[in-house]
Amino acid sequence: MKTQLLCCFVIFGLLSASGKTRTNRTSHLYHPAVYRMNSRPVSHKNLRAGKIHFSQRASLPSNSTKNTKVVNTAPVNLTVSKIAGLVRPRVAAFDSVSELLRLKLYLDPYDYDDIVIGFNAGTTPVYNFNYDSQYLPGIGAAEGLASYSSDGVPLSINFLPLPKQTPDVIRLKVQAANSGPITLLRTEFDPIPNIYSIWLVDNFAKDSVNLRTDSSYVFTINKSDTSSYGSYRFKVDVFQNPALAVHLVEFNATKANNTTQVTWTTENEENYTTFVVERSSDGGGTYTSLDSLTSSGLGSYSYTDKTPPAASDQYRLQMTDLNGTITYSNVVTLMYGNSANTITGNVSIYPNPTNSVINIQIMPDNGSSQSSLSTESLAPESVATTAVYNISIVNTAGMIIKSVSSSASTWQDNVAALSPGTYIVTVKNSLNNKVVGHTTFVKL
Repeated sequence: MKTQLLCCFVIFGLLSASGKTRTNRTSHLYHPAVYRMNSRPVSHKNLRAGKIHFSQRASLPSNSTKNTKVVNTAPVNLTVSKIAGLVRPRVAAFDSVSELLRLKLYLDPYDYDDIVIGFNAGTTPVYNFNYDSQYLPGIGAAEGLASYSSDGVPLSINFLPLPKQTPDVIRLKVQAANSGPITLLRTEFDPIPNIYSIWLVDNFAKDSVNLRTDSSYVFTINKSDTSSYGSYRFKVDVFQNPALAVHLVEFNATKANNTTQVTWTTENEENYTTFVVERSSDGGGTYTSLDSLTSSGLGSYSYTDKTPPAASDQYRLQMTDLNGTITYSNVVTLMYGNSANTITGNVSIYPNPTNSVINIQIMPDNGSSQSSLSTESLAPESVATTAVYNISIVNTAGMIIKSVSSSASTWQDNVAALSPGTYIVTVKNSLNNKVVGHTTFVKL
């Protein structure tokens, strides 16, 4: 019955249009995801009486119906469950968030063609019957516009994910019945993340326009020159601009009473960057996730660690960008509780207090003690032959003032330039990054 009804409408439309001097009979398949609230319906033809228009309503998965609606505007609108013997397969995963780019090939108020390029994380660049709509050229149409899927299918509605590191190149098909000027319009541009550059490239004229800033492009078709129209003159390039990638400006951690205040500032993080605050209390051997959050585009963020362990606590920030790439910030070390005295037996300082030179003695890993505090070179048998010690001087705010490496168990430094106050010395074994010991000294 549906097939018979479809045939009747087709015949009726053809007969009605046969007496018109201008015909633009175009058939397209539609997807209701593009008919969103506060959004114009896609129109691919002259909607005057007698023109044929078929609209297929595709079934969306439950998680994609947010902010969507179906708008029927054509004089003839047939809902078809089967087309050319094809039965709709199970719908693929379709993300609820789509950004749309609408392009219109405009000849005059009666002759134009309108397509949609949609960006959705739950789609693929190849043609998919569940969410893409094939372009079906009209009989005697004055113009025609389509975009190609990555596998070469011309589409009126083309869904694909935003690209990662590899750019997307979307070919356009431009047709016209006659030679002459014609305009390509950008009629809608959703808030696609700023990191993406989107350009319309004219291979024939060796020209390009930024679709973020330019809404129209006038060009000329010469029917005697096939390279001035067709499937290879225009393309849309979509790629990430490295200059607009997320950038960590500053990361810091400071003591606030018995808590730690972690702060950081970023650029270009928008709303797609994930932050994770991590802490280590074993000298950086292992890090524990304290909290995670998604960026809001504000640029400044903070986190309060309400229960920092009584130890040498190291804080860092993990960032995951929209490509899934993970990067880490610098590490900030803060000392809490009596951690400076928990293993002070392995490290000693002389003189303490001091106003100039300090001498640091590191006990060997086997626990034996050396009595000499001499700063002269040690005999070969008294030098650690395998371990290299990483020595850091940290102020009471947790900031690393100086960091050096030494293969000897003694080390000397001139601290005359330091401001008066208490400083913490931490020694780590570079072989396993374990803390050998802590101690403190007072700078006069």
